[in-house]
Amino acid sequence: MRRFLPSLAAGLLLLLLGGCKSPAEPEALAALPLDSAPVPTAPAEAEGARVVSAVPLDDLARYLAGLPGPRRSPLAAFRDRDVWQRYSRNMDALWNRFSGSRQPRIAEFSRTQLAGQRNHPVVWYPFSGPDILFAETFFPGAAHYELCGLESCVTPPDLTALSVGQHDDVLSSLYQSLTTALPYSFFVTADMRADLGRTPFKGTLPVVLVSLARLGCVIDSVEPVALDAAGRSIPGAQGGPCPGYTVRYRSANGRAKSLSYYKLNLADSALRRDGRYLTHMRSSGAPVTFLKSASYLMHKNEFSLVRRAILDHSAAILQDDSGIPYRLLEGSSRDITLYGRYTGVLDIFRPYYQFDLLQAYFNAGANVRPIDFGLGYKHQAGNSALLLSTKR
Repeated sequence: MRRFLPSLAAGLLLLLLGGCKSPAEPEALAALPLDSAPVPTAPAEAEGARVVSAVPLDDLARYLAGLPGPRRSPLAAFRDRDVWQRYSRNMDALWNRFSGSRQPRIAEFSRTQLAGQRNHPVVWYPFSGPDILFAETFFPGAAHYELCGLESCVTPPDLTALSVGQHDDVLSSLYQSLTTALPYSFFVTADMRADLGRTPFKGTLPVVLVSLARLGCVIDSVEPVALDAAGRSIPGAQGGPCPGYTVRYRSANGRAKSLSYYKLNLADSALRRDGRYLTHMRSSGAPVTFLKSASYLMHKNEFSLVRRAILDHSAAILQDDSGIPYRLLEGSSRDITLYGRYTGVLDIFRPYYQFDLLQAYFNAGANVRPIDFGLGYKHQAGNSALLLSTKR
């Protein structure tokens, strides 16, 4: 996803919550002087490397999410600090605005509108970055989620080896990254890369762990993966042309689940040089595909291969208007259900205004189904378009 918002202070970002009351200003995280601590040796930054930590993974996820941990946690002393206590309260407030408004509305939509799709075994989410949060909310019954993007899959270092100052930087940067994901429903990639790039906790995995912990999941393992030339996932493999990781976890109701994230470029030029990822997805059966805040990339000719793979192999596609152009969905022997309202595009995306989609909403009239939440770039409730496309 491309950056299209200017950098804003966290308080201003939160004031733009669609359908929510204006929240209180978050507490400053860096108000206290940093404790003195020895500076650790620089951690390795291998893509898709194995997580090595003195902290149990679930405890690590809960710490990063601002949640309490076990009594004998190796992070207990860090949780006792005022900086983490403020971080925890700020994260609670940020999460509560999501869980009290957008999340239950999406959950109700999933329950009443998605029928079999919400429990489909595999959900494919191209251009997702670390956004497991919305994939889980729309499709809570899935057993496996396939995420991908240009964002890094660097493995974070051992948190107990970091200085107190580095801990504070990690917390501050994570919070800044999530101030768009929860109110706006998408990550601003450039901002997230800048925020987390200043800390040893780079890449998508910390954000994934925070999201899962806040959803009430228990993290069992994180393992590096890579794809071989035939598109097969190789557990334990590190690096290579398509690096990633697999997180195995249990949902709040105890169901075993997993997600895989791969770092790769989905442009035609890259996929023609190395097509193992599309081969991998074709071998996974017929997934349900989810597309949101995809920068209208598949409106361009240079993303024709991934677009064709989605249309050919997806049992269903749930997307906002930034995914596959309406004219291609309509011409692909699919049934299309329209939700919400099509209110156009942001100025920066003006070339991708879809007059045929506007006409489709007009023609459908009372058959357009209402939604009471916002999603994607038009994230305010009442301004979002959502399309469900199923194979006939």
